[in-house]
Amino acid sequence: MFPRALVPACHQRRVRQTGAWIAASVCHEVPHRQFVFTFPKMLRGIFRKRRHLLHLLFQTATECLRAAFRARLGLPTGRLAAAAAVHTFGDYLVFHPHLHVFAADGLFDEEGRFHAMPEESLAPITELFRHRFLQILRDEKHLSAQNVAELLSWKHSGFHIDGGEKPVAHGDTKGRQRLAEYLLRAPFSLQKIHWNPRTKTVIYRSRRSWRTKRNFEVFKATDFLAAAIDHIPPRGQQTIRYYGLYSNKSRGLPRPTAALTEPAGEKQPAAKPPIVPPPPKVTTRAMRPLWRDLILRVWGTDPLQCPCCQATMHCVGTIVRPGEVQFFLRLHGLWEAIIDIPPPPDPPFDIETFEPIEPPWQAIREWIPDDDAEPSFDLFDQRPTSGKPVEIPRADGTILVLDPD
Repeated sequence: MFPRALVPACHQRRVRQTGAWIAASVCHEVPHRQFVFTFPKMLRGIFRKRRHLLHLLFQTATECLRAAFRARLGLPTGRLAAAAAVHTFGDYLVFHPHLHVFAADGLFDEEGRFHAMPEESLAPITELFRHRFLQILRDEKHLSAQNVAELLSWKHSGFHIDGGEKPVAHGDTKGRQRLAEYLLRAPFSLQKIHWNPRTKTVIYRSRRSWRTKRNFEVFKATDFLAAAIDHIPPRGQQTIRYYGLYSNKSRGLPRPTAALTEPAGEKQPAAKPPIVPPPPKVTTRAMRPLWRDLILRVWGTDPLQCPCCQATMHCVGTIVRPGEVQFFLRLHGLWEAIIDIPPPPDPPFDIETFEPIEPPWQAIREWIPDDDAEPSFDLFDQRPTSGKPVEIPRADGTILVLDPD
């Protein structure tokens, strides 16, 4: 049985619900951006059988992002606000671990003011991530000094950070929800999977691959299962982590009043920057979307729409008594009584058709006394009352003695 995180149909409800909660309840009303941290293919094998080492990717990426923002904005104590999730999959279910960081595009100071980052290249952060990640793998004894020197000598390092075209605006709740849902997406889509019953293979369609020069991949059934199982997270592993102002500890504290400031390096306006008040405190249960909305988003069908008049149905009560449940189901022709399945015959019988199987007489003729007589199993059901052993003569002149005990 696959976990829910691997099955898109079961996982989509959690994606919708958690994405809406992150966008509305966790995030502040400031610009946000998604950063994707990737590293060379040569290093992927380290994490295939050592999934616990993926915390090094979390740690290095968030520390590099915080250090680069602090240096650029001149805020030595600036606080990062981010949520991160690791993905181990790429196109065609290949093992490709990389990190997605959904973060505020700037830092918060001690007074709660938000300082936005300017639109600049991410190359300095990439180099910082490259050196720190290799160093931490060297310290953990997963890379030798020769391997580190070889990776640092590459002209194209293989390390990359993608920050998207532009950040999501501070008032775009739908945009924040879209990025948050991307953090929790399933490894594959059911729409891309096609089963060929004639060849017993799985055809997986996706974007055109630069390696194979085609937009599909053919798997054997066992190979596809092996590729899918490779992306099951270990038991107890956190699929999403929160850092800085979005951490669990910080969310429990009262939010300071946030003020938007202009990006560093640009001319400050004469007018006072607008003050964005914190949103009213709402319980997490009240922020959950209704089950009707989730079903409508995932399956595209309204569960409260009447199949007869197409009007919206309303809940008038809850029925829990078995007699009442049976009455209303019979009223609508939906009652199915319990089917009485007859007990199977005595063995031997066929487990699929429940038909008796003819005993293999040829195999047991040698120990049946009379070859011409009809075989009877009553011979072996004898219960001696005297306590004496039962003697059965055999065809070869020997006597088979049965102990009554």
